Amino acid sequence: MLRTFAIALLATAMSVGLADAKGHKAPPPKASLAPCATEQQVKTTCACGPAKIACPAGAYCHAFMNACTR
Repeated sequence: MLRTFAIALLATAMSVGLADAKGHKAPPPKASLAPCATEQQVKTTCACGPAKIACPAGAYCHAFMNACTR
């Protein structure tokens, strides 16, 4: 009886561990965007500043602040 309980407990712990491990996958790599022109209006989505923040079309890239504004 104790042996059966130990095997069931081990199987449950392994399945929970496997399910937990599947939930912590590494995020997919970011698509590389072209760098933005600093202090100019962006025509297409691009990477703004050293942090490479995605700046949408029509915004202004402020590379020093790592920010995009409309």
